[in-house]
Amino acid sequence: MDPDVANFAVVAVIIVGLAGSLSSFVVWLVRGLNKKPAARELPNSPLIEQRFDQLQQSVDAIAVEVERIAEAQRFSARLLAERSDTPALPR
Repeated sequence: MDPDVANFAVVAVIIVGLAGSLSSFVVWLVRGLNKKPAARELPNSPLIEQRFDQLQQSVDAIAVEVERIAEAQRFSARLLAERSDTPALPR
């Protein structure tokens, strides 16, 4: 057998092996990225329920306070608008 043909055969086998390994690695990587993580369940304990209730009450209290502040701002803006509509008293 000619040495050039033998060298070509060795190189061809190496290239085919590398291509196969690379393609199997890419397939493994793509499948791993497409796999969805398992859904985690929260433990159903009274402590967690109590903390969620407390969090909900806190959010509700903040919402009430924000609405109160917004109403005060609207009231102030209306007073300033009414004040600017009336002419100033001459002195």
